[in-house]
Amino acid sequence: MRVCIGRVAWRPVFLLTLASSFLAAFGGVTPSRTVRTAGFSRLASGSGFRSGSSLSPCAHVGDATNAVSARAVMAGTVFEGKARSRNVAREPGGLYGVTFVVQRIHKDKSSSPLKRGSPVRLLFRDRKGLDTQGPCRQSYNFTRRPGDVVRTNIKRGGKYIVFVNGVGPHNFTTLGEPVFRSRKNLQAVKDVLCKNCLRPASISGLKDTKVKVKDRLRLVCRSKGNPLPAVSWYKDGNPVNASRASRIQFKKKRSSLVIPKVRVEDAGRYECRATSVNGAISSSWATVTVSAQPNNPPTDNTTTLWPLVGGVCPIEQYCLNGGTCTFYDTVGELVCQCAEGFKGQRCESKDVYNRSSMYRPMTYFCKLGISSSYYC
Repeated sequence: MRVCIGRVAWRPVFLLTLASSFLAAFGGVTPSRTVRTAGFSRLASGSGFRSGSSLSPCAHVGDATNAVSARAVMAGTVFEGKARSRNVAREPGGLYGVTFVVQRIHKDKSSSPLKRGSPVRLLFRDRKGLDTQGPCRQSYNFTRRPGDVVRTNIKRGGKYIVFVNGVGPHNFTTLGEPVFRSRKNLQAVKDVLCKNCLRPASISGLKDTKVKVKDRLRLVCRSKGNPLPAVSWYKDGNPVNASRASRIQFKKKRSSLVIPKVRVEDAGRYECRATSVNGAISSSWATVTVSAQPNNPPTDNTTTLWPLVGGVCPIEQYCLNGGTCTFYDTVGELVCQCAEGFKGQRCESKDVYNRSSMYRPMTYFCKLGISSSYYC
């Protein structure tokens, strides 16, 4: 409806508000399908860090479509739907219902097949008050308890891809959060639902390594498969917790564990574990050896240029004033060790500053016959 008065055009907003209120009030009074939810999630450590930041102790960069592909394989029914109506949660973290209208069906193995235009009622729990603390890993939630309600915030009017499993006639259990209908998410679904597209999961890349204390350690593993497996890190059989001292990052086909400053206790056996959608586990291992020696060990400042072995002096009375002559064949030099009170190449000068009680006889290494002047 459009009303024009002169050059001014306006739309009666109250009609839109009335229509929205009508759908909210009557869209879900008698749900045709009751759905209980059990979930899927990608777990990430809290601590106030953004999951997508590369500087976060636990970072997920571009791996969201991994979960979409996995759910498409695991779910019995996958459909695109528009959130027609949504109840308001009465309290933070409370339950609310959403009615989806089926727009397109990608997969359906239920006993009562869905039809385009069918309304589907789902129950969710508000994300407010959700504790985000948890291990830094990807997870397909094989051990989630039956009957748990998925925590998510569905927007009314939004278009989603929904994953459910049939548990009886007109009765479904959702498999994790619905995702927005986007080009990437649709492609992730199509890539695993096509004929002969599935590939077994595998993981590789870790190698034994040796590092020193305070060095930087970076372990990288690479996964294969369609859909890609969920990856998690372990040290000596225990899950690795992401922190400032050990950072974990997940990308689409790669995961890395970084320890900025290695400590002695960081030595051990590290495992990059991949879990496929059917629960099969494959791992890649590496033994990390940490040297306790410092990076810059103290060095001896004394440098030996050559071994000096003295012999009999070939020239008699070469050293004057009672000096002792020695011939070093290695360098071909005559060296005089002067008596107290004398100095010079041949001990020909008096040492007026000599203090016999404080100084020992001095040995001079000088070159003979090179110049009339010399330095000792």
